[in-house]
Amino acid sequence: MDAPINYLAIFVAGLIPMILGSIWYGPLFGKKWMELEGKTEEELKAGFNPMKSYGVTFVFALLMAYVLTHVLGAFSDAYGETGAMAGIQGGFWIWLGFVVTIGWQQVAFSGQNLTLWIINSLYNLVALASMGALLGSWH
Repeated sequence: MDAPINYLAIFVAGLIPMILGSIWYGPLFGKKWMELEGKTEEELKAGFNPMKSYGVTFVFALLMAYVLTHVLGAFSDAYGETGAMAGIQGGFWIWLGFVVTIGWQQVAFSGQNLTLWIINSLYNLVALASMGALLGSWH
């Protein structure tokens, strides 16, 4: 990858899962997600550690954006594709090849509810595609 890393783009892309998560697991699917997790809002608040929950999650989102930047750079080098659409495609293929396949193991071997898996998997799809679009266009 010849292009320098755009750390501002990585930082902004790292915010996407945080913002999306507050909507996805709040007004969109929050009640259903809690029901499928078998938790009440009070139970979730009782064991809530903001630094662990938000701090570590943001660090991991930054890591995800950094790695996605490298994958999109390799994609660009190999195929000459750049821009938002290339970023969306890159996010999709990472989701399909890694998130779906690894996440399915929770359903197959740990008994995770299928609907819960779908809610979580689609969140990851939207997050990766959105991050890819931003990183691809802000290349």
